[in-house]
Amino acid sequence: MNMHCVGKGIAMAIALGLVGYFVGPMVGLNQEVPAGSVLASGLVAGFLLGAWVFGGRSSHAVSSSSHAVSKVKHDNTNVLYVGNIPFRAREEEVQRLFEAYGTVVSVRLVRGGPNRRPKGYGFVEMGSADDVKAALALNGEDFAGRKLRVNEAKDKK
Repeated sequence: MNMHCVGKGIAMAIALGLVGYFVGPMVGLNQEVPAGSVLASGLVAGFLLGAWVFGGRSSHAVSSSSHAVSKVKHDNTNVLYVGNIPFRAREEEVQRLFEAYGTVVSVRLVRGGPNRRPKGYGFVEMGSADDVKAALALNGEDFAGRKLRVNEAKDKK
């Protein structure tokens, strides 16, 4: 569950808490149950309901755009981390560079922030372990005025 889902859960908790607080006296609950208890019960119920509704969608893909990152785990055995990539570089240019060293399965340049600006690093998946070893020769090589950092990718912790 990410912070966006937590925010929605908190909003739902506050909404249900306020509904309980204001509707409770109308239906006669304030005589039997203190208003603070109704508010607290609404907050707890709202947060649990919000977590269930908004938190259950975390296993789906982020979006269907070409830059979407799915939540599917990939085998990192033939994946290279490529750092210090020029911000204007495109995935096709990086692919052409690495194709000189072997078969390129995929290239993903990381983007972030509200404007989806390039972060200056990415990942290149090569076809075999031999292709990975060959492509490691690009470490320290110049690419559009910047010295690339090329290493074997590590698993997320």
